[in-house]
Amino acid sequence: MKSMDEKLLAKTGFKGPIFYSEPMFRHTSYRIGGPARIFCVPQDVNDLKIALNFSYQEGIPCYIIGNGTNLLVSDEGFDGMIIKISGVFNGFQFLGERVIAGAGTDLSFLIHQAAKNGLFGWHFAVGIPGTVAGAVVMNAGSSTLHMGQHVVKVWALDCQTLDFVEMRKEDLCFQYRKSILDTGKWIVLEVELLLQREEPEKIFSRIEELLLRRKQVQPLNYPSAGSVFRNPDNAYAGKLIEDAGCKGWTEGGAMVSPVHANFIVNYKGARAIDVGRLMGRVRRVVEEKFGVCLEPELKIIGNWPDELAEFLRPYRG
Repeated sequence: MKSMDEKLLAKTGFKGPIFYSEPMFRHTSYRIGGPARIFCVPQDVNDLKIALNFSYQEGIPCYIIGNGTNLLVSDEGFDGMIIKISGVFNGFQFLGERVIAGAGTDLSFLIHQAAKNGLFGWHFAVGIPGTVAGAVVMNAGSSTLHMGQHVVKVWALDCQTLDFVEMRKEDLCFQYRKSILDTGKWIVLEVELLLQREEPEKIFSRIEELLLRRKQVQPLNYPSAGSVFRNPDNAYAGKLIEDAGCKGWTEGGAMVSPVHANFIVNYKGARAIDVGRLMGRVRRVVEEKFGVCLEPELKIIGNWPDELAEFLRPYRG
């Protein structure tokens, strides 16, 4: 590891902090995850290019994270490089009804700043944790409303050529919980969003209502990564899981939330394997009872035991 440290610091000029064997439980909302071989936080675009080039030259797998709010890392960790962009690429500016925001901007913070400027319209985004880029890449939202509806364009870095590219909304192929950006071929740097004019007082009143509602229907008192499974066509994953009798199921320190069945919470020092096994149990019983095969919504990285590898492999980050 020392040689890598010397290469990154002395030979490449990377300016940001670099850690080795960094526990990922420190960087995920689940508070779960083994060590990342390399963990770095670029300070600017040049740092980001250096890290990507180093990853390519050394043949080291690379994964980009924001706040780690939709991420499950295996107990063995990630044998590669984690690049964290939240808190760095986080500037924003308002231009009429549009806002240009850096990829690492905290979404909740941006919603409140937009509200002060009399801009809203993204009711579905209130209370969603994570960064602007993360919400755009996975097209976060509800079953009918989503981030893609507000995107005008994004500026991104091509991971292979390290060139800057501008991509308009029609280029991004937004679908339920996915976009073309989810392929890992590009890293979003900035996003331009179109919002709507409203009175700030009305916006903040609506935000308070939505946050209160979220507290009532989601298990916010335990660490989690949000919804575990995608909603299948013409159905809701949470309803299927609840009707299958899975609420309250436990595996080690993980539990299917009694509040919302599509949340698996870390209620007592859960390991990643606990969450993975519980996901597998839930998935099997839902398929047995309703003939619906649920797909994970979580981003899942790292190495997993054979008993779970086949189940998780198609959905790993």
